[in-house]
Amino acid sequence: MKKILLMSVLVSGILFAEGVLNKTQMKTMQSLESAMSTIQKGFLYNNESVVNSGIKSLKSSLLDVNAFVVIVNDKEKKENFDPKTYAVTETASIGKIVTEVGTLYTEGKRDEALEAYSKILNRCVVCHKIIRKW
Repeated sequence: MKKILLMSVLVSGILFAEGVLNKTQMKTMQSLESAMSTIQKGFLYNNESVVNSGIKSLKSSLLDVNAFVVIVNDKEKKENFDPKTYAVTETASIGKIVTEVGTLYTEGKRDEALEAYSKILNRCVVCHKIIRKW
Protein backbone atom coordinates (compact mmCIF):
# COMPACT_ATOMS: atom_id res chain seq x y z
CA MET A 1 0.00 0.00 0.00
CA LYS A 2 2.80 2.41 0.91
CA LYS A 3 4.57 1.63 -2.36
CA ILE A 4 1.47 2.51 -4.33
CA LEU A 5 1.08 5.82 -2.50
CA LEU A 6 4.76 6.61 -2.91
CA MET A 7 4.65 5.83 -6.64
CA SER A 8 1.56 7.98 -7.16
CA VAL A 9 3.22 10.92 -5.38
CA LEU A 10 6.38 10.44 -7.45
CA VAL A 11 4.49 10.25 -10.74
CA SER A 12 2.41 13.32 -9.82
CA GLY A 13 5.57 15.27 -9.02
CA ILE A 14 7.16 14.36 -12.33
CA LEU A 15 4.04 15.28 -14.28
CA PHE A 16 3.71 18.56 -12.42
CA ALA A 17 7.36 19.44 -13.10
CA GLU A 18 6.90 18.72 -16.81
CA GLY A 19 3.78 20.90 -16.86
CA VAL A 20 5.68 23.83 -15.36
CA LEU A 21 8.41 23.51 -17.99
CA ASN A 22 5.83 23.34 -20.77
CA LYS A 23 4.05 26.42 -19.39
CA THR A 24 7.30 28.36 -19.35
CA GLN A 25 8.07 27.20 -22.86
CA MET A 26 4.57 28.09 -24.04
CA LYS A 27 4.77 31.54 -22.46
CA THR A 28 8.10 32.24 -24.17
CA MET A 29 6.83 31.03 -27.54
CA GLN A 30 3.68 33.15 -27.17
CA SER A 31 5.86 36.17 -26.36
CA LEU A 32 7.94 35.53 -29.48
CA GLU A 33 4.83 35.19 -31.62
CA SER A 34 3.36 38.36 -30.18
CA ALA A 35 6.59 40.28 -30.79
CA MET A 36 6.73 39.09 -34.41
CA SER A 37 3.13 40.17 -34.84
CA THR A 38 3.92 43.60 -33.41
CA ILE A 39 6.80 44.06 -35.85
CA GLN A 40 4.52 43.06 -38.70
CA LYS A 41 1.88 45.56 -37.58
CA GLY A 42 4.56 48.24 -37.52
CA PHE A 43 5.37 47.43 -41.14
CA LEU A 44 1.71 47.50 -42.12
CA TYR A 45 1.04 50.80 -40.34
CA ASN A 46 4.42 52.23 -41.40
CA ASN A 47 5.03 53.08 -37.76
CA GLU A 48 8.64 53.02 -36.57
CA SER A 49 7.75 53.07 -32.87
CA VAL A 50 5.59 49.95 -33.25
CA VAL A 51 8.40 48.17 -35.12
CA ASN A 52 10.88 49.16 -32.41
CA SER A 53 8.49 48.00 -29.69
CA GLY A 54 8.23 44.60 -31.36
CA ILE A 55 12.00 44.40 -31.76
CA LYS A 56 12.55 45.21 -28.09
CA SER A 57 10.00 42.57 -27.06
CA LEU A 58 11.49 39.96 -29.40
CA LYS A 59 15.02 40.56 -28.11
CA SER A 60 13.92 40.17 -24.50
CA SER A 61 12.02 36.96 -25.31
CA LEU A 62 15.09 35.50 -27.02
CA LEU A 63 17.01 35.69 -23.76
CA ASP A 64 15.23 32.59 -22.40
CA VAL A 65 17.27 30.05 -24.38
CA ASN A 66 16.09 27.18 -22.17
CA ALA A 67 12.59 27.53 -23.62
CA PHE A 68 13.98 26.44 -26.98
CA VAL A 69 15.63 23.26 -25.72
CA VAL A 70 13.78 19.96 -25.96
CA ILE A 71 14.63 16.36 -25.23
CA VAL A 72 15.92 14.54 -28.28
CA ASN A 73 15.25 10.95 -29.26
CA ASP A 74 17.87 8.21 -29.63
CA LYS A 75 18.20 8.65 -33.39
CA GLU A 76 19.06 12.34 -32.98
CA LYS A 77 21.57 11.50 -30.24
CA LYS A 78 23.31 9.15 -32.66
CA GLU A 79 23.41 11.93 -35.25
CA ASN A 80 25.16 14.18 -32.69
CA PHE A 81 22.33 16.70 -32.59
CA ASP A 82 22.64 18.91 -29.52
CA PRO A 83 19.44 20.91 -28.93
CA LYS A 84 21.13 23.27 -26.45
CA THR A 85 23.80 24.26 -28.98
CA TYR A 86 21.16 24.60 -31.68
CA ALA A 87 19.04 26.81 -29.41
CA VAL A 88 21.95 29.07 -28.52
CA THR A 89 22.98 29.38 -32.17
CA GLU A 90 19.46 30.11 -33.39
CA THR A 91 18.65 32.71 -30.73
CA ALA A 92 21.96 34.49 -31.43
CA SER A 93 21.29 34.47 -35.19
CA ILE A 94 17.74 35.71 -34.78
CA GLY A 95 18.96 38.42 -32.40
CA LYS A 96 21.40 39.72 -35.03
CA ILE A 97 18.74 39.73 -37.73
CA VAL A 98 16.30 41.55 -35.41
CA THR A 99 18.89 44.28 -34.88
CA GLU A 100 19.33 44.46 -38.65
CA VAL A 101 15.57 44.88 -39.11
CA GLY A 102 15.56 47.84 -36.73
CA THR A 103 18.56 49.48 -38.37
CA LEU A 104 17.22 49.05 -41.89
CA TYR A 105 13.76 50.29 -40.95
CA THR A 106 15.17 53.37 -39.20
CA GLU A 107 17.32 54.12 -42.26
CA GLY A 108 14.17 54.06 -44.41
CA LYS A 109 15.09 50.84 -46.21
CA ARG A 110 11.65 49.32 -45.72
CA ASP A 111 11.95 46.60 -48.37
CA GLU A 112 15.27 45.36 -47.00
CA ALA A 113 13.88 45.45 -43.46
CA LEU A 114 10.94 43.35 -44.61
CA GLU A 115 13.31 40.83 -46.22
CA ALA A 116 15.25 40.58 -42.95
CA TYR A 117 11.95 40.08 -41.08
CA SER A 118 11.17 37.28 -43.52
CA LYS A 119 14.52 35.65 -42.66
CA ILE A 120 13.52 35.63 -38.99
CA LEU A 121 10.18 34.05 -39.81
CA ASN A 122 11.90 31.40 -41.94
CA ARG A 123 14.25 30.55 -39.07
CA CYS A 124 11.24 30.16 -36.79
CA VAL A 125 9.58 27.75 -39.21
CA VAL A 126 12.77 25.71 -39.70
CA CYS A 127 13.25 25.45 -35.94
CA HIS A 128 9.68 24.27 -35.50
CA LYS A 129 10.23 21.64 -38.18
CA ILE A 130 13.37 20.37 -36.49
CA ILE A 131 12.52 20.75 -32.82
CA ARG A 132 8.73 20.62 -32.74
CA LYS A 133 8.56 17.89 -35.42
CA TRP A 134 6.03 19.66 -37.65
